[in-house]
Amino acid sequence: MVAGAVAALAVFLVSGWPVAAVAAGAGVYAVPPMLSGRGPQSRIARLDALAQWSRRLAEMIGASRGLEQALADSARIAPEAIRGPVTVLARRLNNHANPEQSLRAFADELDDPIADLIACALVLAARRRGPGTREALRLLADAVEQEVLVRRDVEAERAGLRTTLIVIVGSVMALSVLFASSQTLAAPYGTALGQTVLAVVAAIYGAGLWWMRRLVVLSTGARFMHTTHPTSAVPGAEL
Repeated sequence: MVAGAVAALAVFLVSGWPVAAVAAGAGVYAVPPMLSGRGPQSRIARLDALAQWSRRLAEMIGASRGLEQALADSARIAPEAIRGPVTVLARRLNNHANPEQSLRAFADELDDPIADLIACALVLAARRRGPGTREALRLLADAVEQEVLVRRDVEAERAGLRTTLIVIVGSVMALSVLFASSQTLAAPYGTALGQTVLAVVAAIYGAGLWWMRRLVVLSTGARFMHTTHPTSAVPGAEL
């Protein structure tokens, strides 16, 4: 936001065009996240770590540990990508928090429909205390690993779209600078009508980028598991 505000101010001082200033500020704020693939890669890494953790958790439950104890102990062997949420979950359980509410908060922190499946299986296991938890976790770990493979394939294909976006944005920026530096071409945009036309052009360009961004973003579906009480109500949540 600060970079966007600085860019908007700089463009306004140089050109005197308020529409160009707003467009530049909005572009600096919104375009870099659109061109970055870090978000999807981070979610894929979290899912991969979640599959590994589920498999290890199944083994720990089989080593004469109860579910809550196994969850608390699993913080020591949790993969780096989810170590933070698992550590918070373990602290809550060690502070005698309600297991179901702690697992729901854990699912909220991971914020992924696939993670909800793991948390839901653990909630059901905490409620029923019956056999089958180990096998359910193993099967879910297999399913999550398959989902990770699919997402990686899709992300590799969509990386090409992000490259196209980078080329488009770079070309338009270069042409805009050349256009604005020409007094003959830029003079009409100094009027009210020119600013109106520039606003329409900027809006069309922004809508095109937004549409291409939708093609790049992988839809993972809607989550179905949420906390039923504020996180702050869970003992140990402040940890």
